[in-house]
Amino acid sequence: MGMNEFRRIATKIDQHMQQLSAQGVSDAQVIINRMMGYVPDLHKIWIETSDSQLMALSNEFPEFYRYALIMEEAFDAERKKESRPYDGMAPLAEQHKQLGGQLLTTAATIERGYQALLGSGNLSVFRPQVNEMNVRYQRWLFDLENFKNALHEQGAEPKALAYVNEAFDRMAKRLQALQVAIN
Repeated sequence: MGMNEFRRIATKIDQHMQQLSAQGVSDAQVIINRMMGYVPDLHKIWIETSDSQLMALSNEFPEFYRYALIMEEAFDAERKKESRPYDGMAPLAEQHKQLGGQLLTTAATIERGYQALLGSGNLSVFRPQVNEMNVRYQRWLFDLENFKNALHEQGAEPKALAYVNEAFDRMAKRLQALQVAIN
C-alpha cells in the first residue's frame, strides 16, 4: 500500500472525526465507539507506514492524528490492566477476523455516507444516493447476520459471541437511527 492509499484512508478518518466534532462529540470513549469501524484501517496505517510517513499524515490530517492518539492511549490503558474479561479466550479464525474487519469498515463507510447526506440539506435532490445507502445498509445487515451465524457454527465461545454482538449491535443501532432520520 502506498502513500496515496494511506492518505485516502487518513482523509476518511479525518472527515469522520470532523463530523463528530461538529456534533459536539469529544469524549474519548464515545469517539472510540463511534469510530470502531476505522480500527482495521488505522491498524494498516500503523503497521505499514514508516515513521516519517506517519508523521506526514498526522501533520496533514489533524483529526486523523487525534483519533490515532485516542486509540493509542486506549490500547496502552487496556494493555496495562492486570486482567481483562477476554483473557484466555480462543482467538477467532483468521477468515473471521478479516470478515469482522470488513464489516467494521463497511459500517463506517455507511455511517459516513448517511451523515454526509443528512448534512447536505435537501435530501430530495439526493434520493438516488439515499436509496443506494439504504441498499448498502441492508446488505451490511445481511452480511452481519451471516458473520454471526458462521461464528456460532465455528463453535466460537459464548463470551466471544457476546463481545461480537455488543460491538456490532451498537453500530447497527447507530446505522438504523441514521437510516430512519434520512428516510
